[in-house]
Amino acid sequence: MCLSSPGRPCAGFSVVELMIALALGLVIILGVTDLFVDSSRTQGNVSRTSRQLENSLFALDLLAGELALVGYWGEADYPVIADDPNFGPLRASEMAGVAVAGYPSPPLLCVGSGKGGFNPRVELGWAMEYPLVSGLGVDLEVAMASSACDATISLPKDTEEFVAIRRASTCAAAISGGADCAPIGNFFHLQANGCYDPNAGLSGGEIKLYRVTDADAASILDYRSFGCSSALSGRAPIYRYVSRIYYVNDRDELVRLELGESNTYVEQIMVEGVEALRFEWLIDRSSDGSYDVVRSVADESWSHAERASDWQNVVGVNMTMIVRSSTPQTGYQDTNFYELPGQTWTNENNQYLRIWRSRTVELINVAGRRR
Repeated sequence: MCLSSPGRPCAGFSVVELMIALALGLVIILGVTDLFVDSSRTQGNVSRTSRQLENSLFALDLLAGELALVGYWGEADYPVIADDPNFGPLRASEMAGVAVAGYPSPPLLCVGSGKGGFNPRVELGWAMEYPLVSGLGVDLEVAMASSACDATISLPKDTEEFVAIRRASTCAAAISGGADCAPIGNFFHLQANGCYDPNAGLSGGEIKLYRVTDADAASILDYRSFGCSSALSGRAPIYRYVSRIYYVNDRDELVRLELGESNTYVEQIMVEGVEALRFEWLIDRSSDGSYDVVRSVADESWSHAERASDWQNVVGVNMTMIVRSSTPQTGYQDTNFYELPGQTWTNENNQYLRIWRSRTVELINVAGRRR
């Protein structure tokens, strides 16, 4: 019905005008939708790249921090001679009849588990002479197959490298509710003697290595920090023994195996998207704190005999890592070549965005003391 005045035509839109308006509206809506989709896709790419960058930096920082602390044994000096008859953690007088002879060199990977046929304390004591050991994933698989680590952990990539790190905790453990770092728990701990008492046969510098609990730590780890009398000084600091293995598993995850309370290695997934991990070891054969040769575990010229002694002489490391995005990007093709120690790395999936990272780390507890 037309409501206009008599004699005047009705006002309104014709069908053609309505169709044109609808068409224009659809075009505008499609344009806004396309802009929103592009914006969302860009934001997603930026977010993935940010996570990728964050993962790569976190992974490098994590490994760099661990490697820099290699060879730290609390108040004990470096290097530690495991079976030194006067100072070592495996002194005959402290071993209660446990045999230490015939131990392999370098030590087993999963030291402290006891599954390699040796007393866990012996394994950890010998590992103090080799605070750093590395190899390929196939070597770690052999250790896992013998159940020296734990049968439930994820498998490493054959071609990627692992690193085993042994050191003391950097924070002294708390005894009887003390305000120090972590409680004693049920771990192996170290304590270095600061007392000189010829009447008691103490020269200062002796090392104790024992598995203790909160109930018996004070009686077993009873060295003094300086004076031999409890009235003159406090108890020497007690440090938890840390044994960790880092590797890349077959799901492209950086994994940490850590010796736990039950003499088993517990798996922790640290970083996702790590496709490649390589090391170059800087070795000081002249004992002056500066490296003389550079070796990678894939170097065929690095003989087994040299490796057995060189692990004690590593003073630095070049780390190289390739970290990829969590999801592939449609339409993207990664045609880059990535240089790793001793080889050029080839992409496994060209649709992933990748970041190449490298860092050099000095082993301050080894190199610094030599200077």
